[in-house]
Amino acid sequence: MRVVLAAALMSVCRFAGATGPTLEPKPNETDGPGSGVTPPKTIEAPLPQPSPKRQDGIKLGVWIKEDGSVDAVEVLGDSKQWSETVVATVKKWRFEPVMWKGKALPARTEIEFVQDSPKMIRSLMSPLPNLPVEVHTEEEFGVTKPLIETDPDLILPLIVRANGQRIDAAMSYVIQEDGSTDKIEILAASSEGAVRSALDLIAERKYQPAKVREQPVMLKYRQILGFRSLDPRIEALNGGMEIVDPIYPYERMLAQDEGNATVRITLTEKGAVKTVELVEASHSDFGNALIAAADSWTFNAETAAEQNVREYRHEFMLANTPYAARRLIAGVREGKTISNTAAGLDAKPKLQACPSLVYPTALLSEKISGSAKVEFVIDRVGLAQLPRVIEATRPEFGWSAVTLVNGMRFKPVTRGGKPAELRVIMPIMFEPPKTAEPAAAAAPPVAP
Repeated sequence: MRVVLAAALMSVCRFAGATGPTLEPKPNETDGPGSGVTPPKTIEAPLPQPSPKRQDGIKLGVWIKEDGSVDAVEVLGDSKQWSETVVATVKKWRFEPVMWKGKALPARTEIEFVQDSPKMIRSLMSPLPNLPVEVHTEEEFGVTKPLIETDPDLILPLIVRANGQRIDAAMSYVIQEDGSTDKIEILAASSEGAVRSALDLIAERKYQPAKVREQPVMLKYRQILGFRSLDPRIEALNGGMEIVDPIYPYERMLAQDEGNATVRITLTEKGAVKTVELVEASHSDFGNALIAAADSWTFNAETAAEQNVREYRHEFMLANTPYAARRLIAGVREGKTISNTAAGLDAKPKLQACPSLVYPTALLSEKISGSAKVEFVIDRVGLAQLPRVIEATRPEFGWSAVTLVNGMRFKPVTRGGKPAELRVIMPIMFEPPKTAEPAAAAAPPVAP
């Protein structure tokens, strides 16, 4: 049975979700390496001879064998006068074997000695087992940091390219043993566009994985991504406050067609779009997609008063579409299928961000009700991709509906804890606005 999203799913305000004023990453709150490990005890742990200095200190990284003996010792921070004698002493230490699920494992720990007058203070961290199945952190002793192997360009939203805005996103994600990324979370972001760009980029990035003694391991990684468009500002979109990207029409993407479209828009005194007129288009689909996007744009009142009639030309280029959309459409061309059933999902799709539904300006004079049914794919990071119209009472409603869906973001769906992609269908109802000005509703009504 195909998944059909219900009306309750739509109770999300415009661009709600992971946005906020701060960009400081949150600390890793998940259980780290060593969860479920039997804490070992030192069996033989003689203290080193006191330092020649009255106050001194040294920090060591210690590799422990399965039988609890010390394999190797590394100096992490030291007093050069004291390190030789301390390392020699710690090499003689013995631990109870580090146990995990009844099996002895090699492990790592950090030890710090502080000489405070005649008194010596020792601190010992709980040993961390060398478990590839565990998620490690950069701060752990013995973990070789990952290196970026493939770093694609950031696909910037139109509003960033139009106004030269800066986008920032603080995120965390897990780098798998094969260098791929998983469990991508946005901790804070400057805008919904920043969220979408960051998710699409990090999902595509590849790494040389982190390692513990040449063994690839999973690693929890935190990053702040910041970027500003270096392109000249788009004069026709000067003062744009909400500028959503036009969708890349499904059939044009499937055929790998590129092209352009130009529209003439008229603004009200308050900066809302009053009318949208198609000037030219290399393909009618490109024109319809641009009209539907322009219907939802808003500008600040000052710039609208200075220039209330504008012409904007949009280039539809595959290189500017999300990486996930390109990968998914390539799969469609190859005959690959994406599941359209909720069977086996760990949880139902949950909407996290959504633009407002906008009534087509071309139908304002008719003031008619209508509907559209849209099919799309929720990709592995939760972004809605490849929206296409299944049916619509008027073509304008169909284009407005796919423009809405194109801005949706969901909590990533999983099956058995693993990322999954899901093909869904969403029915959408349209009612003419009650006011003369084409104002967007706070949340779009959806047919059950």
